[in-house]
Amino acid sequence: MIGAGSVVFSKNLTGDILSYPEFKDAAFSYMDIDPDRLEVGANLCRKVARTLGATPTIDATLDRRKALEGADFVINMVQIGGFDSTLVDFEIPRKYGLRFTIADTTGPGGFFRALRTYPMLTGLCRDMEEVCPKAVLLNYSNPMCMNMQTIFRTSDVRAVGLCHSVQGTFNQIMRDIGEKPEDVAFVCAGINHMAFYLRLEKDGEDLYPRLFAAADDPKVYATNRVRYELMKRLGYFITESSEHNAEYCSYFIPHREEMIRRFDVPIDEYLRRCDGIVDEFERMKTFSKNDAPMEVRKSHEYGSIIIHSMVSGQPTVVYGNVPNRGSIRNLPDTAIVEVPTLVDRAGLQPTVVGELPPQLVGYMQPHVTQHELFIRAAQEGRRDHIYQAAMFDPLTAATLTLDQIVEMCDELIAAHGDLLPPVDAKKTLVATSGKTFAAVDPKDLRASWDAAQRDAAQDYILEWQVVGPFKSPTPGEVSLDMPTPVEAGWPQPGDGAIDLGAVYQADGQEFRWQPLTANKKGYLPFNRCLGPAEWAVAYAYAEIESVHPRETVLRCGSADGIKIWVNGKVVHQHEEQRSHQPGSDEAPVYLEAGVNRILVKIDNSTGAWGFSLAAPRANF
Repeated sequence: MIGAGSVVFSKNLTGDILSYPEFKDAAFSYMDIDPDRLEVGANLCRKVARTLGATPTIDATLDRRKALEGADFVINMVQIGGFDSTLVDFEIPRKYGLRFTIADTTGPGGFFRALRTYPMLTGLCRDMEEVCPKAVLLNYSNPMCMNMQTIFRTSDVRAVGLCHSVQGTFNQIMRDIGEKPEDVAFVCAGINHMAFYLRLEKDGEDLYPRLFAAADDPKVYATNRVRYELMKRLGYFITESSEHNAEYCSYFIPHREEMIRRFDVPIDEYLRRCDGIVDEFERMKTFSKNDAPMEVRKSHEYGSIIIHSMVSGQPTVVYGNVPNRGSIRNLPDTAIVEVPTLVDRAGLQPTVVGELPPQLVGYMQPHVTQHELFIRAAQEGRRDHIYQAAMFDPLTAATLTLDQIVEMCDELIAAHGDLLPPVDAKKTLVATSGKTFAAVDPKDLRASWDAAQRDAAQDYILEWQVVGPFKSPTPGEVSLDMPTPVEAGWPQPGDGAIDLGAVYQADGQEFRWQPLTANKKGYLPFNRCLGPAEWAVAYAYAEIESVHPRETVLRCGSADGIKIWVNGKVVHQHEEQRSHQPGSDEAPVYLEAGVNRILVKIDNSTGAWGFSLAAPRANF
């Protein structure tokens, strides 16, 4: 595994592989350039093996060629430049007015990440051709299509690009219409993160009418606003998340803040996730060294399935990212497409899907063009192709002028410096911005980002008492109006205070208040102490002081619905199945001088749950 310092991912993939009895004695070699992360990753994988009762050979090395010796399969999960380079990808475009949610697939963030990855990935392929020429490369690194262009256009390595968006999204939309995924047949095709479900059938019945009907339910629509809106316009549901697709097109982010709020578009989402990854690594580092038991569950990643099918001969179908070569007739043969792929002892065999509906090709084609311009820019050293890739990005084109695009690209090239392949090897008549930019110190950007996050988090309430979860009496349903013992007889006339010593009885269990501290960005993760309870509600209570009576506005975000009482009075209620986005709701309130008591009720359908709540400080 190359890039095994991605400790959670390498741990999960190791568990997937070792879940097959045939591989309990397999040999694993983990490689990373960061010795600290490598050690943690390898220790976690050893812990996985002990948990599963497997006895693999596990080696960890900083030497890539050593790791490749004797390999039958190579798994790449490398991100070049880390958080520092990601900050550059966000902050320089922001200066020009261009904002992103994820920036790892397409647009300036995607193709500059691909350019940074190009030297490493071409080197890996050369090493494989020399050290393990028969091995199969399973690539998980984004941007998927551009990285697969690098692999297939610069080497003869057998490879496939893998992503979980096809199977993950399919499970989501089946949940939305109340069907078991294993009972439904589907065909999906397109390009990575922008493939569409062309067919959804159960016993010969087309399930799309039911999916359109589900989209008319506000609760369902709210879970995937961007993707359901695109389905209503294009006629088909798209893979990957709403936060990703919000930046793949020009329909949402460029059109005023109201549109961003309406469609729940989380600007800077990937930067916030990176902060969380740093925190997660510290937890994994501690966990890797202690004797705490580990739970190993098989993920829905395709990697282990491919390895098992190629070794055992047991056929299976996965969705792989491969050169088109006729699989989708109305996309270029040189495009990287995501299509059903048969896997058996003979290897990976992409299937023929045929033509896609023209509106779906129209959605994908600007990105296919970017992919082609990227690989030519990298191979030929052409700066002008970088400009042109940005010009054809729908979000960038809807936000910036042509002069701004060229200037922004020049500044990004200067900022990334030696991480990029040569981009001026071939001179053309296409003009540069004519401006000179100094290299960027990522530490300065990081300090600026951290300061902005600290400023933004200063108003968040961090210390809470929580109680729950109280399960819904009706399976598959939950509501903020669901009665619980917490609200029985509350609030008493007066100030809405909660007895934190109270013991509540429900479903034969006792529930007590317990302390829980929000993370540094103000998010209170109920999963941490209440568990991933489904179809349930829970409460959080806090007290804040105001130096004088005043009117203010509380800002909150939640997963899922949220109800807020201030001093015993309901000030906000928003019933919706959704992911957490800071500040997505606002509630005007009146704070008394002195102590103010806040009770929050959260309901949850499935998945992670929690909330954040900010109360602005007094101005005087």
